[in-house]
Amino acid sequence: MNEAGTSSHGYAGFWKRTAATLIDGFIVGFVLLILLGIPTIIGFVNGTWMKNENEYTTGDITFLIVFYILYVIAELVVPWLYFSLFEKSKYHATPGKMALGIIVVDRYFQPIRFGRATGRFWAKNLSYMILCIGYMMAGWTQYKQALHDMVASTYVVNKKDWEQYMYMQQQQQAASWNQPEMSPYLQKDQPNFR
Repeated sequence: MNEAGTSSHGYAGFWKRTAATLIDGFIVGFVLLILLGIPTIIGFVNGTWMKNENEYTTGDITFLIVFYILYVIAELVVPWLYFSLFEKSKYHATPGKMALGIIVVDRYFQPIRFGRATGRFWAKNLSYMILCIGYMMAGWTQYKQALHDMVASTYVVNKKDWEQYMYMQQQQQAASWNQPEMSPYLQKDQPNFR
């Protein structure tokens, strides 16, 4: 699965990634619904949402300010932490990606850290700004990278293929440690055990 000259079968395709995104969107949406739904209900119960601007009391204004600050924080922080923390976790994937058997790795096929996961998350805004074409790029780029993957130097790969690749790398590394090639200069200095 190294970048130079391999087939793209180990990389997760567009439709698999789309399905994972839909699952993650549902989960994030549900969390936001709970976080923002409770204060919204409180606003209806205390009548804040029903009043005209000239009827607001100081308590109503305070409630609205707190609600909108909470709204902005929730809309920005919840998705960011959801994607970044899950992708840098031991699972290397959000629940949506886990359900589809795909993970996020860096250009060396190692798990990503929080900083790279954060950069990858915020780079998704570039894909939105160009009419989501950045997301569609995963359907035709060589390594099935979306625009935010290219910006963050990440890949979305099938977990089973990645595990097999990592196992093969470990086996090759172990074989090289068990049978080191000795320099001819060192060989002549070795004692003769005959």
